[in-house]
Amino acid sequence: MDPQLEQAQAATQQFMQQYGLDARTMASIGQMAQQAIQDQSLYAMLREQLLGAQILTEKELPEQVNYMTLAALASMGALAVEM
Repeated sequence: MDPQLEQAQAATQQFMQQYGLDARTMASIGQMAQQAIQDQSLYAMLREQLLGAQILTEKELPEQVNYMTLAALASMGALAVEM
């Protein structure tokens, strides 16, 4: 297996454990992040949900769209599906 893929899977697993997320929930968050990348109007809703659940902070998800964080969430969601 590709070492970078293994590292990404380990980081995803750690993130999920840290916030008590199962693979299905992480996959849903990833899907919502992917949709928010394509439709900025969904960002505020996703942001509100993740901040409310204390999964991410205001710094990680500021009011202005943070594509880096969205891409990371989308990637972790895709990896969670494979776990």
